[in-house]
Amino acid sequence: MLKLKQVDKSFRDRGDVIHVARDLSWYLGSGESAALMGESGAGKTTLMNIIAGLDTVDSGEVLVDDVRIDRLNQAELTAFRRNHIGLIFQKFHLVPSLSAWDNAALQARLAGAFDIDFAHHLFDMLGIDHLAHRRPSQLSGGQQQRIAIARALMHQPQLVLADEPTGNLDEATSNTVIELLVSAALNAGATLVVVTHSASIASHLSHSFRLGSGSLTSVI
Repeated sequence: MLKLKQVDKSFRDRGDVIHVARDLSWYLGSGESAALMGESGAGKTTLMNIIAGLDTVDSGEVLVDDVRIDRLNQAELTAFRRNHIGLIFQKFHLVPSLSAWDNAALQARLAGAFDIDFAHHLFDMLGIDHLAHRRPSQLSGGQQQRIAIARALMHQPQLVLADEPTGNLDEATSNTVIELLVSAALNAGATLVVVTHSASIASHLSHSFRLGSGSLTSVI
């Protein structure tokens, strides 16, 4: 579950004040998915960082699974992210020296939440079970992104945040990867937010919102 309550966030850029959020409220329940769209510079990544506790708000409340993360200190935020949030980036951030299996299991092991049966289930569902012993350098971009998705879901988080997760992939691979991500998050009962510029990617999610001038507007 994700809830933003009357969030305000702004910053200065070359003397101009950029409003990422103005009295912004947003709710997504467990198992729901949403595309976060908007023009470049609208603040999509900043809003995602706020939701992940990587950036602070000027005012308002940020709740993940009913926890006010805007009130947590840095140590508490680090522990909360490790245990409750899955992050997927445009750049895969896989550890070159680790196998695909160990990369995918890394956060779950750090969180003390590694379940070998669930790990095998994820690898099978994502179609990467045959890649378990390969290093990142031996994988294609699409394969690496599937490993990154497995890593984000392995500890069974309540919230999954994906910032342009298919930006480095071709259209066919992008559609396949996003379908797998939505399916995996839904099966895990996680709330999923995906930053994207692509209407095609957004069409795979249950909701679409456009961020602009500090406000979120539902896209029909």
